[in-house]
Amino acid sequence: MPCASSSMRSLCVLFIVALACMGIATKINTKSPARTGVAHLLTERDPPAGFATARRPRTFEFPADHSAHPRFRSEWWYFTGNTTSTTGKAFGFQVTIFRFALSPQRIASRSKWRRSSIYLGHFAISDIDAGIFHHFERRGRPALDLAGTRDNPLRIWIRDWAIELTDPDTESWRITAREAGVGLDLTLRAQRPVTLQGDRGLSTKSAQAGNASYYYSIPRLAAVGTIETPGAVHHIRGSAWFDHEWSTSALAEGQLGWDWFSLQLDDGSDLMLYQIRNRNHIDPASHGLLLQANGVRTELDSQAIQLTVERHWRSPASGVRYPARWRLTIPEHDAVLTVTPRFPDQEWRKSFTYWEGAVEVS
Repeated sequence: MPCASSSMRSLCVLFIVALACMGIATKINTKSPARTGVAHLLTERDPPAGFATARRPRTFEFPADHSAHPRFRSEWWYFTGNTTSTTGKAFGFQVTIFRFALSPQRIASRSKWRRSSIYLGHFAISDIDAGIFHHFERRGRPALDLAGTRDNPLRIWIRDWAIELTDPDTESWRITAREAGVGLDLTLRAQRPVTLQGDRGLSTKSAQAGNASYYYSIPRLAAVGTIETPGAVHHIRGSAWFDHEWSTSALAEGQLGWDWFSLQLDDGSDLMLYQIRNRNHIDPASHGLLLQANGVRTELDSQAIQLTVERHWRSPASGVRYPARWRLTIPEHDAVLTVTPRFPDQEWRKSFTYWEGAVEVS
């Protein structure tokens, strides 16, 4: 398998999430509904009655399923990517919009501000050459058109941060965000078809029924457009990954968090992998998917993957200790990969603290 070659040096898209849910709750301002929602929904054991749960495979229909699924408690549209400017500067990016439902029913109220959901946006630029991680957060309710989801054409937004499906036939998208002199305006076009994760789109997170999500990806999109850093506009090209996931419950009792990888390799293969961590071991629900360049897909259960942390980095800001280099082995495919951050400090320090950033593979 080409991606196992020891001589391979590939910049991989996209990002690794090392999210410690036990640490999140200690950093939440409980007076803020949006902040409480982020931590609570990720660790919620008993969601309120009335929400739908992901229990069995379903039929997906596109472009309809690119839109919101309000019968479920939480949902996110997640774009990440790596790019290079015309002058050779390297940038990673993230644009994510989360939807959190407060009630399974529409809330009846005379107030235009009282709505049944909250939207949260995360936008980041990793300036690789400068070693600077610009990251920003927005919150909003779908009141007075300040945030929301609209179909035909699909648009998900929080004020002027937006995700738009511009051509359903070619899976072409536009993502835009700007804050404090940092911004992006990118056109993305799918290089692979929509890929259902798990069992026909049902992604199981534990043995407990309903602890699952509906999850699909577009694992490779060509990206072109502009990235702005303070005082400069960069014309870029690169590659992106899109994930869309919705559920009503996330982690089961005893599960602490997860490490999540989406990697685009230079032989044309794409690899998604998440490892769920319990207090003393890796959960059997951990899972991966290898897509080869010719379209052949291989499901990877927890026994098919060996993931070893070789180095750590401690954040001087939060004090959290994160993995900072991994050895990823897939024996069935004779693949041994080393995954390393492009620079260490790509830590999110907003409503909750986590590490997510651009990496390279060797």
